[in-house]
Amino acid sequence: MKITISPFQREAMLLELLQQLIEDKLSQGELLMQLRKKVLGFSQERYAALVGINRRTLSDIEQDKENTTLSTLNRVFKPLGLKLGVLPRQPHMLKTLLIQLADHGESNDHI
Repeated sequence: MKITISPFQREAMLLELLQQLIEDKLSQGELLMQLRKKVLGFSQERYAALVGINRRTLSDIEQDKENTTLSTLNRVFKPLGLKLGVLPRQPHMLKTLLIQLADHGESNDHI
């Protein structure tokens, strides 16, 4: 299944899906599956081969069944330009952090 979308569409889709993850509307596994299918247009077999894991492991990760190592999770998200990190669970703390990061980015835009 070949998907042809512009880089701007790809970025918009990525940001929308990440927002859903942050808002707990999407699980980590669901995020990976949506990105694999909608952004890359890859089958599980093709994506698993790309990241160097077996298809069953990828399926388990996408279904949030697998207790996977951080190393493997970073490997499956790397082709999508993502890495796992530590974020606050409390919505107000997460919002504050994101605002601070945005403000910091804006202050560096004119350097």
